[in-house]
Amino acid sequence: MIRGVLFRLHLSVALAAGLLIVTMAATGVVLACEDVVMSVAERRLSVAVREDTPRLSPDEIVGAAAVWGERSGVAVTATSIEYRNRPGAAVQVHAGRDRRVFVDPYTGEVVGGGFPLLEGFFEGVRGVHRWLGVSGGAMRKGRAVTGAANVAFLFLLLTGPLLWLPRRITRRNLTENLVFRRGVRGPARKLNWHYVVGIWSFVPLAVISVTGVVMSYPGVGDRVYPVVGTVMGGGGDETAGEGRGVGGGQGLAGALAAARAQVPGWRTIVLTLPRPDHAEVRVEVRTGRSGQPQKAAVLAVDRETGAVVSAESFRDESPNHRAQELLRYAHTGEYWGLAGQALAGLSALAVVVLAWTGFTVALVMWRLRRGKRPG
Repeated sequence: MIRGVLFRLHLSVALAAGLLIVTMAATGVVLACEDVVMSVAERRLSVAVREDTPRLSPDEIVGAAAVWGERSGVAVTATSIEYRNRPGAAVQVHAGRDRRVFVDPYTGEVVGGGFPLLEGFFEGVRGVHRWLGVSGGAMRKGRAVTGAANVAFLFLLLTGPLLWLPRRITRRNLTENLVFRRGVRGPARKLNWHYVVGIWSFVPLAVISVTGVVMSYPGVGDRVYPVVGTVMGGGGDETAGEGRGVGGGQGLAGALAAARAQVPGWRTIVLTLPRPDHAEVRVEVRTGRSGQPQKAAVLAVDRETGAVVSAESFRDESPNHRAQELLRYAHTGEYWGLAGQALAGLSALAVVVLAWTGFTVALVMWRLRRGKRPG
């Protein structure tokens, strides 16, 4: 009796929210590939390493980007400069969030003006994933719909394992629901796939679903973040220690030298161009990927002396902020690096398989109830 009611609820929710869930899963698969695709595209703009040629200063690189913009008829008002610790990597000059220019650090030649079409594609997919691609005032309604889809998927995820358990719990019955069975065809094979894919992807999908619900509803997040932050304690990698008086020049060049000395194993350094009246330069140093806040630090460097005034790492953040960052990047898998992001993408793909197999079995059941057996 209880199993029958649970099955009907599971099926009803799947039919009602299935299209939305599949849309979010499919866009999630695409977004999981974004980092790899953009990295491959950026490597095409690599420059020749010139051991006998000194690198240009950050100010010279900003000036080269501005000159290129004037010649091209494109305004390049630099807001930050990004350095990658990779041989042949061009320096990226960011002009706000929508434009970036790749500059050869040895010659000052602009080797590329970004990838507007590719970046626009991923931004569009991200909009569909978050709020169904609507704009303006409708974004709030779109986010409400995707939030409801997250709740519906969480319900399916919680009821699925209960339906996965066989009526008679034996070793043989459990094994049949854990592995792909040979020799079965038609609806029985689809049901077997539904069981196997669902149970093996349960844990990563649970992480994705729970974090999605928390991010969809700020009220839920306000209650979850303090709890998660308390459990985390002061977790996170020690990316940067206390601020030290590391000299190395003045202005942006001094800030860059100080960041390199402060964190020798850096992967990415981002210099935020200060306002004329600001005495310090904000420098973000990452030893991991962009979605790993536990491997990042923020330095404040004096513009005049090039000394590190302060250094804040992930563990120095408030518990609520640490929890917010953890749940945000746990949703995409980025918190655990490229492997975690790949697992999140495969899990999103598993949702598509679950929807296909589930709808197929449901259609067969509907036909049988109407007395029309499939051929």
